[in-house]
Amino acid sequence: MAKRYAAVFALLALIFTSLVLRPPVAAIGPLIPEFISVEKLSLLEVGLLSSISVVCFGLGAFTGPWLVKRFGLNRAMLFVLLALTAAMALRLVGGVLPILSTTVIIGLAIAIGNVLIPTVVREQFPKKIELITGVYVTLLAISASLAATIAVPSSDALGSWREALAIWIIPAVIAIVFWIPIAKAKSSTLTVSEKTHADEKRAVYRSPLTWAIVAFFGLQSTGFYATLNWLPSLLIDRGFTELDAGGLLGLTTFVGVPTGFAISIFIRRFQSLSAISVAVTSFTLIGLVIIWGYNDLVVFGCLLLGFGFAATFPLSLILVGSRASTSTQTTQLSALAQGIGYLIAATGTFLFGELRRLTGNWELSLIMILALTTIQLAAGFYAGRNRVIPAK
Repeated sequence: MAKRYAAVFALLALIFTSLVLRPPVAAIGPLIPEFISVEKLSLLEVGLLSSISVVCFGLGAFTGPWLVKRFGLNRAMLFVLLALTAAMALRLVGGVLPILSTTVIIGLAIAIGNVLIPTVVREQFPKKIELITGVYVTLLAISASLAATIAVPSSDALGSWREALAIWIIPAVIAIVFWIPIAKAKSSTLTVSEKTHADEKRAVYRSPLTWAIVAFFGLQSTGFYATLNWLPSLLIDRGFTELDAGGLLGLTTFVGVPTGFAISIFIRRFQSLSAISVAVTSFTLIGLVIIWGYNDLVVFGCLLLGFGFAATFPLSLILVGSRASTSTQTTQLSALAQGIGYLIAATGTFLFGELRRLTGNWELSLIMILALTTIQLAAGFYAGRNRVIPAK
């Protein structure tokens, strides 16, 4: 019975943790006009706000393994949730400096959570890894979509952006409550010799497959976060209302609810993932083209874009998990893919907005993202071939 209760607590902790790892970032894009008008943020400061969290996603990914080594997996996850919740609360103070500084902490906390959760799933649910991963990816999509969709209506109904963002402190607190008893339990650790660790790390760095996966992860993240942060502003410039723009962003992310789960469950049946990588990336490309040139078809374009993003994210995680030869390699590859990948995404997200500021329109920004998505297509084709990184 004790084991059954422990599993229930672990599942509930994972559910509420998943619900809070995207909204603190996803809700920002639709609220950008309010940040500009109320908090007097400049376009440069908005660009920093939009990209700084993704920079932290990259930097924090390298911090995760050290934190686990120092405190243990479950305690590290509890510390991440405590830091995330505190930063979300402090951000409500307002002002340029508090907003940007707390966004750094939020980004680092989410980054470490991103790295730790796959290990948590493996440790807590060793016989249901694929199913629980599907649940995790689905909840990420639901929470991101919901946060983007209700951001503006919540701000209007409750009074300001502060109340709209404060909503997401609630699931964070619930996640902490469920995580406390788990943090008190001992977690298993996998140890390897220093020489073996060094050999496997070297093999990961030397493999071209590694860098194809890094490119695929980074470029699909670039498209997603550029869209998450700038699509509402782009649509408003095209004549849409703030409410409609936020709703279309919510639609784009909502497509990921069934798609991410289905991909996670069924994709492992295919030995070669090259064709799937090319197909889902093509949906992203077509969606971008439609949004660029066809206002009347923008809903269809958002659906295609959302499907592409929803499929490529779990696909990138599956590539990380299936292209390494050992568990140690998987950890190294995950940290590398998420660390460098999110830094690529942060740079691309910032440039997307900065090109708009410098040119006065979105044309060059869209050309840039189309070019990067084309490179993503090639990287996915290479990474999807049925091969693994050598053990040493």
